[in-house]
Amino acid sequence: MRRQLTKRACDECISRKVKCSGSWPCDTCQKAPKEVDCTYLKPPGRRGPKVRRRTNKGRSASDGSIGHVHTEEAAIRAHPVENRPVNHAAVHADAEGDESLSAWGWRKETCIPITILVYIVRLYQTFSHSVWPVVNADALLQQLEDGTHDAQTLCLALALCAATMAQLQLAPLAGGDNQTVDSGLLKLECMRLRERSDYRENLDAKGVLVSFFLHVYHAKINQRKSAMLFIQEAIASGRLLGLDTKDRNVAFTDGVVANEEILFLLLWVSERGYAMHLGVRPSYNDPVELPDAAHLAMNTHARGLLELFKLFVTFDKIQTRRCTRSNSAQALSVASLAETEAALSALAFNSDQASTRLADCYITREWMKTIVWQEALSQRLLSSTSTTEVMTFRFPAVVGRDLLMSLQGLTETDLLPLGRDQLLKCFEVANSLADIVIYTPPRSFSNALQAGPQDLLHALYQKILPFLEQDPVLKSILRAKTAEALVMAPARLGVGLVTRPDVEEENISDYSLTAAS
Repeated sequence: MRRQLTKRACDECISRKVKCSGSWPCDTCQKAPKEVDCTYLKPPGRRGPKVRRRTNKGRSASDGSIGHVHTEEAAIRAHPVENRPVNHAAVHADAEGDESLSAWGWRKETCIPITILVYIVRLYQTFSHSVWPVVNADALLQQLEDGTHDAQTLCLALALCAATMAQLQLAPLAGGDNQTVDSGLLKLECMRLRERSDYRENLDAKGVLVSFFLHVYHAKINQRKSAMLFIQEAIASGRLLGLDTKDRNVAFTDGVVANEEILFLLLWVSERGYAMHLGVRPSYNDPVELPDAAHLAMNTHARGLLELFKLFVTFDKIQTRRCTRSNSAQALSVASLAETEAALSALAFNSDQASTRLADCYITREWMKTIVWQEALSQRLLSSTSTTEVMTFRFPAVVGRDLLMSLQGLTETDLLPLGRDQLLKCFEVANSLADIVIYTPPRSFSNALQAGPQDLLHALYQKILPFLEQDPVLKSILRAKTAEALVMAPARLGVGLVTRPDVEEENISDYSLTAAS
């Protein structure tokens, strides 16, 4: 009786070139002397003998060829680059055959099941569309389910799914033949198919979005250089297509790209925010053409991005100073820092936009105010007797209070789609607040705060605790600092928080702080 072959071997057995049972975990990995990871993440290879290609090696002088063998090097010398014929069919040919990648070929090309892509796109539609409102999920789902998608659409779906899985911290999904699909595999498939589609010459808006979502993916897994390169690639591609102007050189035909008027604005805001994290200069410094007022009035997503745009424009003076690393750079004055903080505090946000986008604006503003205070601290401009609040040591407590008031009423579901970027911003606010609780005497704080800084720190820590699970390092740092601060100044029971003018009183009345456990 013929032995039944295993459909798919695990990655460990493939690398060790041993027999695999095809189960998960397989028998070989279970019997290994040391613990190994039994995974099925690598794309399956092609089975069977390699296809032989006809070459010129067997030709002789009798069949009309010259007596010596024509090598590839000799052919290159015989045909200059500018006169060399280009076989476009061979450029898009399959790696193991000569069949060109037609629409059907692209649908059969990826090893990712379409059902998994459809599932993740629906998650994007539910949770992350308000964060990246540039993909029409309904149109994309229809093309994936009907099998009418082309190469660019498939690459966009793979990049979008990789970014969504990384953003929402989704566990790997089970595919066919004991295969598991995670964000890393989706990214690899996207980049492999993208290179084969010659995307640089066939550039369109979908290609711009692929670069953007690859930036999001690498940012979420903390690969900073790759993330910065991909967002700069998206910016450069958008400029080539004229997305930064009202006279765009690209047509949006199949409806997969949505809100094209704010596409470049999303790229601009994303690059600005990530450049601030890295402390580098952004690549795009020209004035940005904003969408028409009529479009802003009808589109809540456009209004939300415009408010983020105003935040970054207000902060540009501070950002330029932080990115200037030379010793001759002129330091910012007290008046300039105070003016920037006042401008940030004066910005009001429309409450009719999506709660996730509203939380993004609030967190970004308080984070920028914290950076202003840190800049003043680094220049030794703080004073306990200063009449300017941002120049005092108690200012992080004010920022922590404002952040708590802003996030009041927002649930974990509202904050989860924001991902790791907003976690880092909340961490900086809480970390600065913990520092002043530890190193500043309690009498330095005004009674007008009602709640002491230790109460605010405890409440803020409890608010962001579910998201700290995404980063164990940040969690351990903030947990240790919070514990040290609360030992020195324990949080009190039943302390009400000060209301802000733009927050309704009844929303705050039921909010109370609990003692640290």
